[in-house]
Amino acid sequence: MLGVRLDTELEERLAAVARTQGRSKSDIAREAVRRYVELHDEAFRREARRQSTRASRRDTAVDYAFWERAESEDAAWR
Repeated sequence: MLGVRLDTELEERLAAVARTQGRSKSDIAREAVRRYVELHDEAFRREARRQSTRASRRDTAVDYAFWERAESEDAAWR
């Protein structure tokens, strides 16, 4: 269950669309939220795949060398 507060103008517009389509305001709001979530969830997944692909193409030897240097520098401070 979800309650949403709308400003007066938006609620009136939603009610007009609902009347025109013969649907409830809740039905239209549910569809809008579903579309929003699908759009943004898919965008998040695309970005995660893009970053994963990019990271997998990196030269890991460079990363290992960096962390080995950092570890030796850290040991020198101890």
